[in-house]
Amino acid sequence: MIDPLDAVGEPRPVLVTRTVRELMSPAIPSIDQFETVMSAARRMRASGAVAIPVSDERGLFVGMLSDRDIVERCAADGHNPRAVTVGSLLGRQQQVIDPDRAADPTVLAMIIRQPLAELPVVDNGVLVGMISVADVALPMVDGAASDNEIDGFWPTDVVVTRSDS
Repeated sequence: MIDPLDAVGEPRPVLVTRTVRELMSPAIPSIDQFETVMSAARRMRASGAVAIPVSDERGLFVGMLSDRDIVERCAADGHNPRAVTVGSLLGRQQQVIDPDRAADPTVLAMIIRQPLAELPVVDNGVLVGMISVADVALPMVDGAASDNEIDGFWPTDVVVTRSDS
């Protein structure tokens, strides 16, 4: 039987599964769980971040605080952001991933299910990085198309037809 994907006789590209550590972005500095929400909001605004990692007094990762958490759990409820601590806004336990795990489709599915489409990478309780959909997907498509093919592509080049049958 002839494999239609290999009909031209060219070798198929081999995807090498890399680890999360190889693909992750470095961790940004965390904020202590006992800092105020006001302090966290100012740091997030200054850095342009939509979320900030939160750590405990030992520097261990506790969770991620998002701008949405601040709005929904502090401002919308009428709480004073100068008095509320960051740790008090953290809800459910944060899903994390081990840096030495293979960055396979299961990891991609885990990331997609996260509200911010990123997953904290934690090693022995310490945040060491973040991994996003782009971090995992880029090696899958890197080299699949030449730069000339990508540079010459415009969305208007796609023609979508619909059959009414």
